[in-house]
Parts: sequence; structure tokens; C-alpha cells
Amino acid sequence: MHHRIRGWTAVVAVAAAGVFGLNALAAADTTAPPPGDASAAPPAVEDFAYPGAAGIGKVKLLRGDGSVMLTDCAKPSQIQLWTRAPGNTDNKICFTSAATSGFLTLELPDVFAVQTAGRSLRVGLTAAGASRSVDVPRDGFTGVGEGLGQDPTTVVELRITG
Repeated sequence: MHHRIRGWTAVVAVAAAGVFGLNALAAADTTAPPPGDASAAPPAVEDFAYPGAAGIGKVKLLRGDGSVMLTDCAKPSQIQLWTRAPGNTDNKICFTSAATSGFLTLELPDVFAVQTAGRSLRVGLTAAGASRSVDVPRDGFTGVGEGLGQDPTTVVELRITG
């Protein structure tokens, strides 16, 4: 009988230590760091900023969901923006996407046409202070801005629609 009591006492002690230990850990996780403590990591919040955008000189990439990515025009691409913007010697900027939906906000001036391959696309544009959007069908080629004899156009958003 003495062995059973000692055994149950050990089991109760281990269980109590586990419960109190978990409570202590939970309490430690909810305590805020003291004011001015810079050692605490900030919360992980996605800002949708385009990775490495500062190092890209041909186009200003702002935000996106990761579905529309800048690519080399020598490689197969699904979206081509035809532009006279400085630094674009072959007059185009190319993007690729494996997704059937996605978006990218950017600033690319002097765009005169948009071409797609395997994707349909809605393109956000600004020209002469006015904003509008143009739908480009799958495997389509659509003139915009100066490509239609209108004011120079800046592309501000690409949104894959299918």
C-alpha cells in the first residue's frame, strides 16, 4: 500500500508541474515587453511590397500578391507591356504568372500597347490626370494611350482575370 501512495504522489506531482508549467508559458507569451524595449520582434504582417523592387530600374514595382512576376522578355512570358519609357531598349517589359488570378501595382509610363499570351488581363491606366481600365483578352493585343493616338499613358495596375 505504501508503494501505491508513493506512485500516485509522483503522478500527481508530475501532472501539477505540467499544468502550472503550461500556465506559466501561456502567461509569458501574453505579456507585453516593457516600453522602449526594441528586442521584441514586430508582428508578421504582409505588406504585399514587391521583393527587390528598389533594384529594378526599368519599371517601378509597388505591391502585389506574388502571382504576377517580372521576367526577362527573352523567356516565355504571358504579359508584355510595350513602352517608350527610358531604359527599355527593346520597348517592352514582360511579366509571367502561373496563377489564373493575381495583381501587381506598378508605375510604367509611356505604354502604347499590352499583349497577353494564355491569360486575360485588366490593366489600370492613368493619362492626363484621368484613370481608367482596359480589358485585354487571352492571347490579345490592345493599343492604349499613344498607340491609339491619345495622351501618353502610365500603367498602374495589372490584374489577371483568367
